[in-house]
Amino acid sequence: MRFYTGDDVGLIKGVDIDPTVSLLDAQAAAAKKLRLEAKAKKAASIAAAKGDNSAGGGGAAGEAVLEGVEVWTQSGTVSRSRSIQQMAMSKAATDADAVFVVARADGTVEAIAKEGGAVVDAHREQGFAAPVSIKHNGRQITERKYVGVGAVGGTSFVSCTNLGEVRYQRFGEDEEARVLTKLPADACRMRVHGTSPRVFAVGGREQELSVWDIDALGSAAVAEYRKPTTAPLFRSKNVRPDNLGLRVPVWITDIQFLSDNATAPTVAASTGHKQIRIYDARAGGRPIHDWSDSVSAHPITNLLASHTKPELFFTDNVGGLHQLDLRTGKVVGGYRGFAGAVTSVALSEDGSMVAGAGLDRFVRVYEADGMRRLLHRAYVKQRVAQLHWDWSVRDVGPDEAERREEDEIWDAMDTRGTSSAKRKAAAC
Repeated sequence: MRFYTGDDVGLIKGVDIDPTVSLLDAQAAAAKKLRLEAKAKKAASIAAAKGDNSAGGGGAAGEAVLEGVEVWTQSGTVSRSRSIQQMAMSKAATDADAVFVVARADGTVEAIAKEGGAVVDAHREQGFAAPVSIKHNGRQITERKYVGVGAVGGTSFVSCTNLGEVRYQRFGEDEEARVLTKLPADACRMRVHGTSPRVFAVGGREQELSVWDIDALGSAAVAEYRKPTTAPLFRSKNVRPDNLGLRVPVWITDIQFLSDNATAPTVAASTGHKQIRIYDARAGGRPIHDWSDSVSAHPITNLLASHTKPELFFTDNVGGLHQLDLRTGKVVGGYRGFAGAVTSVALSEDGSMVAGAGLDRFVRVYEADGMRRLLHRAYVKQRVAQLHWDWSVRDVGPDEAERREEDEIWDAMDTRGTSSAKRKAAAC
């Protein structure tokens, strides 16, 4: 299995994990290696104290790399000013055509080739790093950052900042085929529709969920953001006041499309007030499901919809990763082991495994069902901001690996009469 991570120092890293090597076996091998290194170091220090320089200087004991795990840098150089804030992977028939669309802290949106890691094209947002001081709904916004990015066919991108600045543009074109839209400030998340990437949803603090179509927004030939002149495909309404008659505050933290219908979508939204809500554009603006206190005891930060089952995976701000059944609205399980907030979640192609990464610098892979055991773990050295599971790399299970090994043994053996034929050919 292969993963790609985007981190807080601007690197895209690849992580290969051998599924045939269990975590317990890898940890045991790593512990044995550390013990041998520590023993060699101790022997070397004793020999040095006795004045015997013939003993080898043993390597310093440290954290051993787990067996079956390989981590490498795919693209980028270390620079915190160019940290990766958002990352998307384009859908392509081959790896040669696939690209990562990366939004960085300095205002650059890059298209990076998946094969080789070279920067294919880039766009720089002018004035992105300039000082910002905007008061919105009683909050002071002092920095500009990306809250979402999406790849459109590998040649175009959609980006959104926390100031509500939405840009659709083809790479390499500055004045044509672009859309600049200004939505309300204090946006927290923008998500692109999975099958229709020209449709996107936005939500944030005191900003209700809205779904937009890029084609309906039109194009602009001027270098400025303008308010949309058309209505969105869908705009949600706030829930009714609480028991005391008080207005319920709005704070959307993440969004997931649950249906392939892009014109009248079903959308899930999480909030910073510990709620998960399901909206259906065909059923009006208010949510058809509003799950509050029973879902989470902490603010929800990220959502991931399963593509194989009616389930949602969500994270909170204290390092929790949980699984929600959309049919009942109940949490059916959780995943333990994270030592910091989980910033990104990914799912395997068959939905049998889920991976999470975040501030503790580990990529962890769990069973998605059953006991939800921790299956694999990889240390990537930097804090992970984005995590993507590469479905194009097929895993080889234990049975398949054993079968291939047997085939190699049989292929290496001579069939009857082959050796004598070879000797006669050599004699001639």
